[in-house]
Amino acid sequence: MSDQLEMFDVCAGYHGGDECSQEANSITWKSRDRLKIIIYLRGVIDATCDEVEIALGMRHQTCSARFADLKREGILVFTSKRPTRTGCMAKAWALKIYEPSR
Repeated sequence: MSDQLEMFDVCAGYHGGDECSQEANSITWKSRDRLKIIIYLRGVIDATCDEVEIALGMRHQTCSARFADLKREGILVFTSKRPTRTGCMAKAWALKIYEPSR
């Protein structure tokens, strides 16, 4: 059951059965937020989650969860590390380039 839930909710392990948390997860606009991140990343070489949060005005929890979704789905690839606003090092990510099948 846990594996099935995590397919749809990357943060399922953090809910701990909390009904409010699970309800909040069920009403988020994940597709919209993922698309916003993808569109942003199309216009830059790469970005950290922190940079995307700033650029799109997203909350950290939302942006981080959508980044986790995109990484799990193989849409993002690691490129480098650089400091965030607080000076901590963070991974930068870019959209994976897909080769057309022949």
